[in-house]
Amino acid sequence: MDEQIQKLIEALREAGKNGTDLSTVGSKRAANEKVIRECLYEAGEAKNLSETMKRRFKLDIFDHKAFPVREGKFSWKKLREKLDAELSEADSASSFVQFLRAGIQNITAGAYESVKTTYEDWVTVVQSSRDTELYAPMHGVAFPRKVGSQMHYPQVGAAALDIKLKNYKYGSMFEVEHELLEDDQTGSFGRLAGQLGEYLKLLCEVLVYGKLAGNLAGLKYLDYESDLSETKPSDEATYPWSTALRGGGRNRPAAFGALLQANIQEAIIALMEQKNLLGIKMQVNPDRFLIGPKLSFDLAVLLNSAYYPSGAAAAGAVGGAFAINPLKGIADVTVSRYMPTSVGPSYDASKAWYLIDSRKPWFVLQMREAISIVQENPQAGESFERDVIRFKARARKNADHLDPRFAWQGNDGSV
Repeated sequence: MDEQIQKLIEALREAGKNGTDLSTVGSKRAANEKVIRECLYEAGEAKNLSETMKRRFKLDIFDHKAFPVREGKFSWKKLREKLDAELSEADSASSFVQFLRAGIQNITAGAYESVKTTYEDWVTVVQSSRDTELYAPMHGVAFPRKVGSQMHYPQVGAAALDIKLKNYKYGSMFEVEHELLEDDQTGSFGRLAGQLGEYLKLLCEVLVYGKLAGNLAGLKYLDYESDLSETKPSDEATYPWSTALRGGGRNRPAAFGALLQANIQEAIIALMEQKNLLGIKMQVNPDRFLIGPKLSFDLAVLLNSAYYPSGAAAAGAVGGAFAINPLKGIADVTVSRYMPTSVGPSYDASKAWYLIDSRKPWFVLQMREAISIVQENPQAGESFERDVIRFKARARKNADHLDPRFAWQGNDGSV
């Protein structure tokens, strides 16, 4: 894990210096989905449960053909009867509990992986191995100078950000009546269990976009309240969005503006003139918009019109009649239902928009556990007293900015 974090740090440093394309073979989404699959199946409780089932029962619980628990025709009642026939009475009860937990882990992992989210297109997903991860993105050394004859070479220093990010725990409790499990012929139980995985995947989306906003206090989606950005350096006055970052950079306008051609052009120019901690211009090349559904059609017009999309000026002036559209195809678009707005604050009908360089690892989602399932002992607690089967779904993760100089906040949703 230390090696993976170090590679991320080195990539961010190189990105700030020379604009290297950091996209992996295929796409950034493909690389992120690979890390997510590893967190789902090869880490934490899921890995321990899988290894136990392989060792004791010679069964790979994540092999859908070998363990077809997600199929509608699968019957837990028939499985129990088979275990009763093949195992001793002492083993049967405990074995069924293991199979039941393995089945829920299989269902939730499959549901988690199948949910479509947008953050994989621009966030850098890393697998975490400890409670708190440390990052130190380097901004390199000072710019070289002319050296006179027999003069000493100027000594330069390095600049870096000192960042740490703690993993937090998320989860929910799900219970099902024993009779429903035994008699279910409709697949309802499997669908309900699958929602444990779906919602924890959607939590990632809400978490990422809430942290992207950075400093919107009280931001809530249903019962989930988003935290403020936790990676603010001690020597920055405002963070992550500021008109005066240390070194002379900026990543937001003096006054937020609607998604208009002039404001987009300002964002592109500002990012191409971005400065690092040492005042050296960075190689930031914006290539993706982040918006909510309310702006999706407006942005489609701006990016796809054949002619100047903001109305024609007088003939002969820039943007005159039949002038080309300079924004045509200039960037990709990511539309998320969970884009927050400062009005409320909430996630409804947001007018917030961002322009980012998605190829650079400037925003990280670190995963300690993607999702794991723990089953309550059926011979104790609520399970015993009420004849129910209870599962706890949990995840450990966090997300935040590593270096917001690779992004522009055009509007926080207030305009």
